[in-house]
Amino acid sequence: MTGLTTDLRRFRLPLREALTTAHGEVLHRDGLLLSIGDGTHIGWGEATPFPGWSVSDIESSAAALATVLVALSVVEDPDDPRLDHLLDDLEPEPAARAALSGAIADLRARRSGVSLAATLSVAPASTVAVNAMISAASPGDVAEQASAAAADGYRTLKVKVGVAEPAVDVERLAAARGSAGSELELRIDANGAWDVETAVAVLDDLSEFDISFCEEPTKGLEAIAVVGARSAIPVAIDESARTVDDIAAALATGSIDVVIVKPQALGGPDLAIRAVRLAAEFGATAVVTSMIDGAIGVAHALHVAAASGLDRAHGLATSSLLKADVGPAPELDAGRMVVPGASGIGIDPFDTLPL
Repeated sequence: MTGLTTDLRRFRLPLREALTTAHGEVLHRDGLLLSIGDGTHIGWGEATPFPGWSVSDIESSAAALATVLVALSVVEDPDDPRLDHLLDDLEPEPAARAALSGAIADLRARRSGVSLAATLSVAPASTVAVNAMISAASPGDVAEQASAAAADGYRTLKVKVGVAEPAVDVERLAAARGSAGSELELRIDANGAWDVETAVAVLDDLSEFDISFCEEPTKGLEAIAVVGARSAIPVAIDESARTVDDIAAALATGSIDVVIVKPQALGGPDLAIRAVRLAAEFGATAVVTSMIDGAIGVAHALHVAAASGLDRAHGLATSSLLKADVGPAPELDAGRMVVPGASGIGIDPFDTLPL
């Protein structure tokens, strides 16, 4: 048997419009594609750390993966246990670990002739409900975006909050609910923008709009748990849960009802599906989301969502925010994302990547 072949390529994906969050303005996404091949099949993984969010950056991810390439040069079998040891070594660099974990999982699934989702679940879904993201600043633009999303078949809308003054966010949510109607699910994401008292007060003001949950109302696991115990709206943990152990600690508080599972942030599809199952054990809800990743990263998250057993909207419809991508975007049909039927993740990157 010949040794495994590997390649590492860098890319930059410009956004169609600047995205403003409580962490700042995002103009583009920098990432890396890792491939591992056995001479017949090639598995793909992606590392796309999010500035201001991820614990690592693009340079540290690239350095970590360069070390991986050296270690992989002596590995001949995709099932070699040394690959799992490499994953352990990459725990301090979760974006790099996500790339390696994803490439290994994709390669193994392709060799077995099944989808990645089928390696994670005995009965994966063929389509996954997804939410539309509403980030417009003015109430009028929020209403327009919400109406357009509803017309496109989305049944769940996620509204970014915390950048404007609380009174403006109340107006924005009133506009979203008024435009979307009473049937659609509304979620909000504050990205940790508020302190505890502000979060409790704002969520009380927003409760009249039937909000299903608020992601990261404040910063830090303990503070979010305090808000959850006092809030009129259920709370979710996102940025404050960097590891599966963090998610376990959040669930153990008893006041955090939802966990946001980002395969890129946690370190790959293997850890993401572990987090999903952990949430189920606590009777909580897991929502699988991307981080405006490239097509390979979104595909990995899509397969985790398909294997989750949860038929509620996941946060994966982010490819339309990009001007260019590393591969074909997932197919969307009336607010549902289609899981590719081919083996592995079901897609390959384009020959030429945006730089």
